[in-house]
This record gives sequence, structure tokens and C-alpha cells, in this order.
Amino acid sequence: MSAVQKAPAAAVKQPVIRRYQPPAGLRESIVAAMMRVALKVTLKPFLGPPWPFAVQRLSLAMGSSLMPQDGRATVRVERVAHIEVDRVVPKGVTGQPRHAILYLHGGAFVAGSPRTHRSITRVLSAMTGAQVLVPHYRLAPESPFPAQLDDCVQCYKQLLQEGYSADRISIAGDSAGGNLTFMTAIAAMKQGLPAPASLVMMSPALSLHPLPNSTGFERQARDPMIRMAWAEDVERAMKVPTDHPLADPMAQDLSQLPPSLTQVGDDEVLYDNAVWVVENATAAGREAELEVYMKRWHVFQAHASLMPGSVRALERQAEFMKRHWAR
Repeated sequence: MSAVQKAPAAAVKQPVIRRYQPPAGLRESIVAAMMRVALKVTLKPFLGPPWPFAVQRLSLAMGSSLMPQDGRATVRVERVAHIEVDRVVPKGVTGQPRHAILYLHGGAFVAGSPRTHRSITRVLSAMTGAQVLVPHYRLAPESPFPAQLDDCVQCYKQLLQEGYSADRISIAGDSAGGNLTFMTAIAAMKQGLPAPASLVMMSPALSLHPLPNSTGFERQARDPMIRMAWAEDVERAMKVPTDHPLADPMAQDLSQLPPSLTQVGDDEVLYDNAVWVVENATAAGREAELEVYMKRWHVFQAHASLMPGSVRALERQAEFMKRHWAR
């Protein structure tokens, strides 16, 4: 009598995680060293206590103003309802581009604007050929949660109303904007709207508290930009009701999450947030990819005008979005 053959157990799907070393070359290494020093001296000390939010906003605005702009894309400032927006389109394009990106800027929900992130949005528009819509969503503490999320969903609806089908729209964002990227897709689907084609998140700030096995405090000294104390200020400013169904990104159902690409620097306090996205989206059966950039910091992509490695990271974002867009 032959032995009974057991069927092999189903293979557990593993997260897709890729790690990239900085590009070789003097320009990358010299500029990276200079940027680390500049961020540590001119930005990190002013983001968070004891400084008021007005100082934090000014510091971020001044720092971003020094980044050269990509001349391959143009910017128009308009309004969507009560929201001021940047509309970024490739230079020379007439009519409406075939695809669109809703870009949600970072700044810990208390700072930042479309203007502070043009070093990213103009590059993405040029690389993808898409219109990039960037809302100046309401900031805390003047406008507590969920004002920011409501504004982002409103702008997603605007793109749909303008004739973009959801399978030709991606949502992207950095830091707090990475949180909003994740939550805008979820909030939109909860309202019965179609899901966007893909999500791209840079250093998403999904939790203001250290996660289990957190890398936050461990990497605080290595991160030239972010201090953990900033989270306490932001939490007080946001006034998020604990019983709100959208209060906690990490308590959401990910079973319908669009394909996602997350990029994170190996030297930043939010590293664990990025790992959480890819692990939990993969566990929910969704397509999720994580790119870890060694020896890099929080939203290093903003320095694309200066660093070849930042350009390459944005190129990978553009490739990911194009792969998932309907033609």
C-alpha cells in the first residue's frame, strides 16, 4: 500500500523589498555630505519644539526655496473649491494630459505647501507626461483632523470630474503626505469612489507613535532631518478623535488597497512605517513594493536637482506609475 502524499503547503507571499546603494561618483558623495550638514544645522533644530509652527513653516519654506526647479514643467496656481492648488504640466503640452497624479505634500500636517515641494512635482510631471495636481490642504492647528484628508479627497474627486478615469490617476506623497496618500485612497473607496491606479509613498508618516520594534529612537541620531519630539507637537495640533473611523491608518482594511510603491531612507526614524506598509499590504494579498535607499534620509528625493540618486528614485516612481496606468 503506497504512502499518502501530502499536498505541499501554499507558499506564503513575501514582501517585495529592494535595497539600493548610493550611486558612485564624486557629485553624489560630495552633495550628500553637504546636504546632511545643511539639514542638521538649518532645518532639524527648527522642526518641532520649542519652536512655534510659524517658525517651522518658515524654516521649511526657506530651505525648499534653495532647491533649483526643473524647467521641463510649468506651474499654474488655481483653486479647487476653497483649496488653492498647483497644476503642474510638462512644458509645451496643450490640452489635458492623458494621466494625472494627485500629489500630497509633507510637512507633518502643520507646515509645507505645493510651493515647498515643486522640486519633486515638476520632476514627476516631466518624467511621466502627467498633470500633477497639488492641493494646499488645510493645516493644523488652525484646521484639525480630518480637514486635511477632506481636502485631499475633494481634489481626487476633482480629477474624476475633469474626465480622468481612476485607472489613469495615481496618488503620491511624502511624509505626512504619504499618510494622506494612503488614507485618501481608503477614504475615497469608503465613499464609493473608484480606487486610483496606484499609490506612491515617500517616507510615509503613518503613526505618530513608535511602533513595536520601532526604529524611531534608534535612528534619531542618524536622521539629519526628523526628531521624534516633533510627533508630540503634531499630535496636539491635529486633535484626532480616537473614535473616528479614519483616525488610525494602521487599523484600516487593506484588502482593496491599490498597488503601492514605498520609498524610504535607511537612516530615518520613519523606516519602520515604510516596512509596515509593504508587510501588511502583502499579507492582505495586495501588490506592494518597498525600496530602501542606503545612507539616505527623510524625503531625500526633494534634492533631485542636486543628487543623481534622488533623480533615480523619482525615475523608479515614474516607472511604477506608468506600469499601472491604463493607456
